[in-house]
Amino acid sequence: MKRILTAGLVLLLAAAPLSAQKRAETRLYQKTLSKPSVEAFDKFLKKYPSSVYAAEILARKDTLLNISPYDEKQAREIVAELLPAGSGALAIADRREAVDRIYAVCLRGEGLGLDQVRIVTFRKGADGWSQEGVYDAPAADAEGMARRQFVDESSVFKIRDTRYLRFNYLMSSEDEGLQTYVAAAYAPQTDEFGCVSFRGTPVHGTGHVPPYHIYGRSDEAMLSGMDRPWMRLLLKDIQDNHWLESIPEDIYLTDAALEWWLQQNPDALTSATHLKFNILQKESSLVEEFANAKGKKNSSKYTAAMFDHRGYSVIVVYQKADDNYVLAWAEPEAKDHYRDRLLNSIAFDDANTLAMSYYHGNRTFKYRLNLTSKNLRRN
Repeated sequence: MKRILTAGLVLLLAAAPLSAQKRAETRLYQKTLSKPSVEAFDKFLKKYPSSVYAAEILARKDTLLNISPYDEKQAREIVAELLPAGSGALAIADRREAVDRIYAVCLRGEGLGLDQVRIVTFRKGADGWSQEGVYDAPAADAEGMARRQFVDESSVFKIRDTRYLRFNYLMSSEDEGLQTYVAAAYAPQTDEFGCVSFRGTPVHGTGHVPPYHIYGRSDEAMLSGMDRPWMRLLLKDIQDNHWLESIPEDIYLTDAALEWWLQQNPDALTSATHLKFNILQKESSLVEEFANAKGKKNSSKYTAAMFDHRGYSVIVVYQKADDNYVLAWAEPEAKDHYRDRLLNSIAFDDANTLAMSYYHGNRTFKYRLNLTSKNLRRN
């Protein structure tokens, strides 16, 4: 019995230092949390690197160093007092190495174009907030656009050791007939800025939530910087957004060709005497429709087909010499065949000249288009 008591006493004596250490460890843990600071966290971790509390202390230290205490509303209220009125700013708060900053992303401002974004940085010091820097970044193409607004939520994300401010905005034309959605990111540490845009036609009514639903396309072939992970992330966000409906490739190429032709030949229906043609990519739906069209007309140099497609009456011509297809003519498709002018038929007068026959009510007339010189005669 004595031998058993002696063994028990040895075990108690061995456990006593361990118990004391745990009590000291817990007391320091509680003291550290009562007055949190980077110094207090480092002191605890240095003394008890393998503590059961170590993971929590590390997380709290990271929060203190790198997580901003300001929410979006607070950040917006702060920059509202620091920026000129009417800046239309989005405020993103960030903390890095215990230094608080607020980045004001502006869509409006003196000298700021619709194809630019202004980022104003404010830093908090002992005397409060002060401006640290201004960066005017070239952003998405704004051709045809008249206004823009922020949409969706902003955020801060990190890739490797670099932080990025993520935000989105929507551009609209004057008549709201065209819109561009832009996903953008800015890295304050490196002054890197990049964006991916999606341009097209709005397909929603008033009061839609979110304030966009676009049928269009993001021209990925024109994007640069796709070797950077954060740019690929922006593109994926665009691709995953179900409110951005992508036009199929063949239709996109056709719509682009029609838009180009109409822009280059604004007076084709009235007074133009010379036209501009554009070569069609083989993947365009216009080329597919040409292949399926009935009543094609042939000359020694050309094959021409007339058909209605995408709301237009078009003439597509195959050039035998160079194996190219061109859009030679496009006009709005006749809705009322008794009241609207109607492109009724085509025929070759000679190897180069295509005669276009029209009905307009009881009147008939012709246009003659030289496919080589691209000159147009009316009679």
